[in-house]
Amino acid sequence: MTLQTPVSEMSLSTERYYSIIRGQIEHEDNLLGQRLSWLVGAQSFLFTAYAITVSNSGPNHASWVTDRMHLLLTLIPVTAVTTCLLIYITVIAGLIAIADLRRLYRSYTGHSATIGLPPVQGYRRTQLLGQAAPLFVPIVFVVGWSIVLIR
Repeated sequence: MTLQTPVSEMSLSTERYYSIIRGQIEHEDNLLGQRLSWLVGAQSFLFTAYAITVSNSGPNHASWVTDRMHLLLTLIPVTAVTTCLLIYITVIAGLIAIADLRRLYRSYTGHSATIGLPPVQGYRRTQLLGQAAPLFVPIVFVVGWSIVLIR
């Protein structure tokens, strides 16, 4: 995908354009945080439901209850993995949007930094470290639920 700066934006000062791009990056970053919160909230709910189902399963139930419990023992992890994958897709979309905004800013200014202004989204090292949780927490949950499903 080629990013181009529209001609109408050429009249903006570098500082104003910086503020606009930085605001968009902050918005996307906030969305990433919200998505990670959704994920952790959903997973804690599903882990709790799974633990309750496991602890209540036993031979002293009617057959239809036992059947429902066995169904839940499969359905809860499948729902959890599906939730992880869907939220992971939105996390990747957010990270792509942020990377596109950084590239758009660089194309507008002609370089990655403007004298007197901080980097539009921190330095590369902190960007990578900051992306660890959104990128890897969903994978941790998928692995955990996959182990539950396999056993």
